[in-house]
Amino acid sequence: MTQTYTDVQIPLNKLVLHPRNVRSNSPKSYSEDQIWPLAANIKVRGLLQPLIIQQLDDGSYGVVGGGRRLAALTMLAADKSAKGFTKAMKVACREMPAEDIAVSSVSYSENALQMPMDMLDRFEAFTAMRDQDGQGVDAIARAFAIPERKVLEALRLGNIHPEIRAAYRDGKLDLDALKAFEAHPDPEMQLETFNRFLQENNHVVAWRVRDAFRNRFVRIGDKLGAFVIDEYREAGGEVIADLIEEDSILSDNTLINKLLEQKLADLAEQKREELGFAWAEARTEVEWDTFNAYGRVYPQALELDEEAQAKADQLVEKMDAVAAECESASTDEEEIRLEEQHEALTAEYEALTTGYGENDLGRAGVIAIWQHGELDFRIGMVRPEDKAEEQPSGPSSGTATGGSGDDTTPTGPKISAKLSEDMAHVRTRAMGVALAQSPDLARDYVEFTLVRQVLVGAGRVIRNTSTLSASQAKRGPLEPEGSLQQIEAVFDTLYDGLETDWLGLDDLESFTVFRALLADARSALLAYAVAQTLEPKTAPGLSDAVREAVEREALPNIRDVWTPDESFLGRLTKPDLLQILRGVELKSEASVYADGKKSKLVDYMGKLFAEPFATLTPSQHAAVTNWAPDMMAHAPNEEDVSEVGDQEESAEDVAVAAE
Repeated sequence: MTQTYTDVQIPLNKLVLHPRNVRSNSPKSYSEDQIWPLAANIKVRGLLQPLIIQQLDDGSYGVVGGGRRLAALTMLAADKSAKGFTKAMKVACREMPAEDIAVSSVSYSENALQMPMDMLDRFEAFTAMRDQDGQGVDAIARAFAIPERKVLEALRLGNIHPEIRAAYRDGKLDLDALKAFEAHPDPEMQLETFNRFLQENNHVVAWRVRDAFRNRFVRIGDKLGAFVIDEYREAGGEVIADLIEEDSILSDNTLINKLLEQKLADLAEQKREELGFAWAEARTEVEWDTFNAYGRVYPQALELDEEAQAKADQLVEKMDAVAAECESASTDEEEIRLEEQHEALTAEYEALTTGYGENDLGRAGVIAIWQHGELDFRIGMVRPEDKAEEQPSGPSSGTATGGSGDDTTPTGPKISAKLSEDMAHVRTRAMGVALAQSPDLARDYVEFTLVRQVLVGAGRVIRNTSTLSASQAKRGPLEPEGSLQQIEAVFDTLYDGLETDWLGLDDLESFTVFRALLADARSALLAYAVAQTLEPKTAPGLSDAVREAVEREALPNIRDVWTPDESFLGRLTKPDLLQILRGVELKSEASVYADGKKSKLVDYMGKLFAEPFATLTPSQHAAVTNWAPDMMAHAPNEEDVSEVGDQEESAEDVAVAAE
C-alpha cells in the first residue's frame, strides 16, 4: 500500500533526530568527518532531498530519514561563513502521519536501499561536471569536500581511453587493471598497450600493465625528472601533459640522459672547487669493478694552533653537555632536537680539526654519481695510475697511518679531555675487577707498597703508632652504562660473596671476628679492598712501573673485560671512526660509510665490536677482537720489543743470505 506524505516546511530549530531512527545509536554516522562532505555539498547545491519527519508528543519533529542531512544543516547554521543558513531557516520535509507506527521500517528503507555509485560512474561523473557543466577542479572539490588531488585523480581515470573503459564494463579487466592505465596520460598509448595484451592472449591485470609502462618514460615527479626538469624545459624537450603535473611525462629519453651527464659533471666540478681536489668526473652508472680499482684518501687530524685548539675544546665540552642532555630527554621531540644539535656540533668540530693533506689534494678527486634515483658524491677517490703503494695498517692498539701517503707518525683517535677522564675510570675499574679476583697478586702489591712507603719514607720502623691509611678512589659516573655497567656488575657480585658481617660490629669485636676469618675469606677481602683504592689512570699517563706490571699480570688484554661500545664510539669524530675501521682491515666498509651519517657508522661499529661478524676473515676477526685505543691497552714491554727486534734481525739475515 502506498503511504501518503505531506510536503511541509519546518524551522530547523524544531527538528530533532527521531528516537526510532535506525542510525540514532550510531555515533560514527554523525561524526564530523561523515557530516562535513555533505554539508559542503548542501552549502553549494542546497538541500536536494527533503527530510522525512513525524511530529513527536512534545511538538517537535523527529527526523525519520535524513539524520545526516539534519546534522549537516545544523553544522552550516553554526558556521557564520555559510550565508543563508540559520537555526530559524525553513527546511523542506515530507511529514509522516502521527499515527503511522512503521517508523523503523521507513527509516531503514531510506538508509539501506540506496545504491552506491560504481567507481567508474563517479570518475566519469567528474569528467562530465568539468566538460559539460563547466566546473573547475576547485569547484568540484568544494562541492564534495574532497581534496583537489582526488578530483584530479578521478578526472584522470575518466580520461582513460573509452574502449578500455568499455572493456571494464564488460568484465574483461578489473578496477585495479583499469587504474593501472593511468600510468601514461596519452589515451592512444593506453589503447596500443591494451590491444597488445589482447593480441598476445595475456590477461589484462594491473601488474602486467604497470610493467609494460615501467622504464619507458620519465615523469616530472620522478626523482630523475625532478632533477633535470628545469634544464629539460630550457632545452625545449617535449612534455606530455597530465592532469596532475608531477605525472606529466618527459618523452625525450636521449635528451634526459644528455642533461643528466652534463648536470652531474657540473656538480662534480663545483664540489671539486669547494674541496680543492685535482679532478672531477661524472658517472650515470655504478661500475663496481672499475670503482674497486680506485683508491681513496680521507681527512686526517690537523695540527691546531692555540686559538683553534681552544675552540675545539669548547666544541667538545658542548658536545658532551648535549649528549648528557639527550640521555635525560623526556620526549622524543626533545631527543631528536638534541641529536640534531649534537650532529651539527660534531660536523663543526670535524671541519675545524680534520682536513686533507696537500699530497692527497694533488692526486685525488670527486666523482658525482646518479645512483638509486639519488645524487651521490665519492670524495677523495684516487685513480689506479695515481695510487701509491698501500700503507701498512696500524697495530691492534688502534694506531693507523695517515691517508696522505707521507711519512707521518701514526696516530690513534683524537680523545677529548672529558672522554680521556671517563675512559681512565673504565680502564682502571676493569683492571680492578681482575685484581680483586687475584688475591695473591693483590697481597703482594699492597704489602710491597706499604712496607716500602714506611721503610723508605721514615728510614726506620715506628713501633708505637701507625700511619697506615687507605680510602676508596674517586668513583666514576653515577649511572654507568655499556661496558662500565657490566664491570660494576662484577664488582657487585664479588661484594655479595665477601664475608662482611664483621663490618657492623664495634672496633674491638670487629677486629676479633676479622682475625678469626679463614685465610681465603681474608684474601678475598684484601683483594677487593686493594682494587677499590686504584686511582683512575690511562696507559700513557700511568708512569708507575710497579702498578703497570701488576695490571699487566692481572689483565693482559683489556678486551677481556671492556668492549668499544656506542657510548665510547659516539664520542669520537667520524674521521677517527673510519680510521679505526681501516686499522682493523675493513677498508671497503670504511668506504661505504664514509659518505653516510655518523650515527649509522657508530651503530655498525658497535655491533661489529660487540660480536665480530662471521663473515670476517681470520685476520680481520683478530684485529676487531683485539682493538683498543692506546690509552686503554698496555704499552709493549721490553720483552715484546726485543722479540720484534729479533724477528726483524732474523728477516734481515735471511735476506742477506738470499743475496
